[in-house]
Amino acid sequence: MAGGCWRWEKTGVLVGGVENRDEFDGIVRGLETKLPMKLRDEILKKAGPWSAVRLALALVSVGCLSALRAEVVVGGMSGAQMEAKEKGQVLIGELNCVACHGEAGAAEALRARSKVAPRLAGLGARVDPRYVEAYLKDVHGVKPGTTMPDVMAGLAPGEKTKRAKALTHFLLSLGEQTFAPEAADAVAAVEGKRLFHSRGCAACHAPRDDAGKELPMAGAVPLGALDRKYSFRSLVGFLRDPHAVRPSGRMPELEMDGRDVERIAHFLLKDTRVPGGLVYTMYRGKVWEGLASDEVKPERGGQVGDFGLKSVGEVRHHTAIRYEGWLTVAMPGKYTFHLVMNGGSLKVDGAALMEVAPSDRRGVRELSGTVELTAGVHRVELTYFHTGREPKFVCELEGPGMERQAVPEAMLSATEKPVPAFEPLVVDPVLAMRGRELFGESGCANCHDDVGVAGTRRASLKGLDAGRGCLGEGSGAWPHYDLSGEQREWIRAALPEAEDVKFSDEQRIGQTLVSLNCLACHERSGLGSLSAERRAMFTGTQPSLGDQGRVPPPLSHVGAKLTPEWLWEVLVNGKRQRPYLDAVMPKFGERNVGHLATLFGKVDRLEDAVIPKVGNLQESKAAGYEMMGVSGFGCIVCHEFNGQKTGEMAALDLVHVTNRLQKNWFGLYMRQPTRFHPTVIMPSYWPDGVTTRPNILGGDTAQQIEALWAYLEDGGKAKKPLGLSRQSNELRVSDVTEVCRGQSPIGYRGIAVGYPERISLAFDAGEMVLRQIWKGEFASVDAGHFHPRGGDPVSFPPGIPFHRLGTMDESWPYKGKTNYAFPQDQGYQFRGYQLDKARRPEFFYEYGGVKVRDFFEDVKDGEGKAFFRRTMVFETAAAEPFYFRAAAGETAVAEGERAFKVGKLSLRVTSEHGGVVREGSPAEVLLMMKLPAGRTTLTLEYRW
Repeated sequence: MAGGCWRWEKTGVLVGGVENRDEFDGIVRGLETKLPMKLRDEILKKAGPWSAVRLALALVSVGCLSALRAEVVVGGMSGAQMEAKEKGQVLIGELNCVACHGEAGAAEALRARSKVAPRLAGLGARVDPRYVEAYLKDVHGVKPGTTMPDVMAGLAPGEKTKRAKALTHFLLSLGEQTFAPEAADAVAAVEGKRLFHSRGCAACHAPRDDAGKELPMAGAVPLGALDRKYSFRSLVGFLRDPHAVRPSGRMPELEMDGRDVERIAHFLLKDTRVPGGLVYTMYRGKVWEGLASDEVKPERGGQVGDFGLKSVGEVRHHTAIRYEGWLTVAMPGKYTFHLVMNGGSLKVDGAALMEVAPSDRRGVRELSGTVELTAGVHRVELTYFHTGREPKFVCELEGPGMERQAVPEAMLSATEKPVPAFEPLVVDPVLAMRGRELFGESGCANCHDDVGVAGTRRASLKGLDAGRGCLGEGSGAWPHYDLSGEQREWIRAALPEAEDVKFSDEQRIGQTLVSLNCLACHERSGLGSLSAERRAMFTGTQPSLGDQGRVPPPLSHVGAKLTPEWLWEVLVNGKRQRPYLDAVMPKFGERNVGHLATLFGKVDRLEDAVIPKVGNLQESKAAGYEMMGVSGFGCIVCHEFNGQKTGEMAALDLVHVTNRLQKNWFGLYMRQPTRFHPTVIMPSYWPDGVTTRPNILGGDTAQQIEALWAYLEDGGKAKKPLGLSRQSNELRVSDVTEVCRGQSPIGYRGIAVGYPERISLAFDAGEMVLRQIWKGEFASVDAGHFHPRGGDPVSFPPGIPFHRLGTMDESWPYKGKTNYAFPQDQGYQFRGYQLDKARRPEFFYEYGGVKVRDFFEDVKDGEGKAFFRRTMVFETAAAEPFYFRAAAGETAVAEGERAFKVGKLSLRVTSEHGGVVREGSPAEVLLMMKLPAGRTTLTLEYRW
């Protein structure tokens, strides 16, 4: 490592200036991200199965560590097609060389385009003081690839430590120290990982694996170990307003919902460790079915001090909480846990001590379990279900020398090795004064000019010796940049003209796009394009649009394409018209990109399109209206129109075309779309200049294109194109029953049946259960799917119809997330259906040794109102009694032994079978089926 040496000790590997293993591991993780994947894999293979240290040792053994260190990362340069001199100018701006070299007031053009250093006022509220000191002590080790120089590279390790400490005290004396680390929410972090990769963060920064570790990617802008730097509060504050700290816009403002920003912060800080008794995860949904239920989802998580419910905040009904942590036992012996709860489990060292299934139909239970424990730490995992009647939770412990009591917080730890409490830095006024002096003497104040310390100027850039000082490879009494040999050559090529270089407009565009890393998302002809690995990372919500549905649009010809007003809105205000792209257009700030709106317009020129004179404007608009609709070119089949869409695809909304696009570009694009997007799925309606609709406007290509423009100029007031209201896919019922099958809201193996009396039902053949009945229109059908259309729906819960309940507290069986054998594992088999003369289906299925025939018919009562009569025929040689769940809902009331009211449904059993109401969520009507050998018939009526 620069300025230090390696040595092996029993505690691990230490490097000059790095005093603990955690800090070292953070440095090594940063170094790993700079390795090409193939080289990294080869080195790790050679190093063997060690910890993170193995990589560093392997790097030393092959002599490549110093080479890895020497590479300033400016993301946009990795694939930029620029001459060496131009790349050097970018680096001179990104390294802010003009801050030190050149008199104040000189080289104003260079100063204006150079990156402004981060603002340091308020640093004590944003950054962990331990990180500040470690970073100053070894800038390039803690954050490889940073553009910040090491101003103490030529000093001995001990002196670096002293100066880093003094500078830290000075910087934290500039404002209040409100920094305090917080535990990350592991639930939010899962969604944060998805957002980090889909919304555009990973376009500039390295993608990360499930553990949050950066994966190698060329040109990735380094982040370093964020969990050692930020608190959750400070990172969220930075992400919401990055320009307040970094006004140069290299980190743009994210156009995202505030909650999404928080989720990303939780993901990036998921390795944060703070003192705490337990890690918890809260779940919501039908928790009485267990955590494996598809109807139960994790809601939030974090750390708490103990098992008390007050620690996790509000706990609503139908909630589950899983606590995980470590229990420290001082004295060996037998320990007894006492639990009061509806349901849950307790594991100690992985072994189940107590477990009781939750039920929404009973109150709490008192449980006790005893375990023999040795002195030391023991893994504990407790799951509690807050459900049922009058839910309550108590967790107490008693053991040797310990009376029965709530588990003391002092015995609990979220980690096997307790994390020490964070201690804010107490600023030493003497050290702070010394740090202030060093801040000026070392040149820090030249870049960081917001803290009221005078800087020191050096020779102008023109007079620099390109082989010495900052550009030299050795260390001395000057700032040291981690530059590769190639990067040094680029800077040397640019130095003679650095202060007064005259860029062309195209070069100014290139300098800006590379400096802001716009090429991470966009292509621009002659400057650069997306790498294959970055292109593959982009996603969208409409795969049918191809690359145009997931990859941000190219910037080639953008000045000739977009109107100046629209271009300004996109660049400065982050305006977007492609909501189907997961990546969002961020805001870089007017100061940083405002000039591009003018420059693009000056540089991007195309030949003039043929724009004819229009004799009759209304006739032209009428032709445009015809071509836009399904009887013309069918533009609305793929595009939205004023917020409406015709099919599943919904490309750019056409009503904004004349506001967004320049008319000349529109004319050229319509003639040859693949000229501007080689992979575009937009067809050419005028191949070789010849129209495919010769019957419109005499087949004149120019007039047809002009007609489309004239029609679209009316924007949102334009007449709705023919066919915009999607053609009906309704399946209607006449005088015979209609049946359709496929995926639907009721299940993957749904069967919908529409009856002539205009009542319908949906039967789930997967679980052999009635799922919904409704009135009126039957169903919409489309490519193997159907969706009920009518009104007055009555829904029935998913799940098997019959079950042998052990007790009335037992939950009805459900399909777990990974229980692919359900319901066959409960003894069910579907045997199909057959139609009677009126095309009404009779369903056949089996439950264990019981064969079932299930038939519905539509019947009218005396007032002419239609209802369902259901006949179920059971055949068995011998069977144990079981329950039939005939109906369920939020409320259920027995109006007799054979009559029930479930919500708005009236259920009547017309055979000799009685039922009961089982209270709970949902409330259920259960019929006891005691089948004799032979055949039994059950009949019911459903009215609503």
